[in-house]
Amino acid sequence: MIREWTSFFVAVFSLIYIYELSLFASGAKDSALTLMRNPGIIAFNVIALVFTLYHASTWFYLIGKVQPIKLGKTTSKPWQALLLNICLLLIISYAVIQILILR
Repeated sequence: MIREWTSFFVAVFSLIYIYELSLFASGAKDSALTLMRNPGIIAFNVIALVFTLYHASTWFYLIGKVQPIKLGKTTSKPWQALLLNICLLLIISYAVIQILILR
């Protein structure tokens, strides 16, 4: 049940982010930056990050339960899928950050 409630914070974060992007696109850069510096928005972003990480990790764990991989006579455990997906998430995030920094 907690996992389902985390989706609400992800959705609200997405709506705020879309609004910030629309401010940038319309040329109201100062308004967008003011909104991003608002302590309430910063606190909400931190809370949304925690809930998003929880949501992602529980989803990664469920992947291992729903679709275990059979290798010979053994099958994978859910924690192995969690570990693999977290590693992939970190690698892909690092690559995206490097691409954005180099531009």
